[in-house]
Amino acid sequence: MNKLTLSALLMSLTLGLAACSSDDDEGADFGKAADNAKEMADDAGNSMEETYEEATGQDKGVMGEMKEGAENVGDEMDDAAEEAGDSMEEGYDEVTK
Repeated sequence: MNKLTLSALLMSLTLGLAACSSDDDEGADFGKAADNAKEMADDAGNSMEETYEEATGQDKGVMGEMKEGAENVGDEMDDAAEEAGDSMEEGYDEVTK
């Protein structure tokens, strides 16, 4: 990764972390900041992967990209369902204590 790309990525991660809190009297939401940073890093990694594939002629074409997109959506849905289950479990635990 060249210096310009790395600098831009670090700058966007820093701004993402700084912008997470909307009120000064409210504490920083580090969980939200971590999610934002992870999402930005994933997006940057995907962009670099696509650029590399195009540059080296390893581009999969439309059908390959659609398949990869479907796999990514499935993974994200799985993660979201797991997070929702964890959240429901935590909520149940809090209510029953």
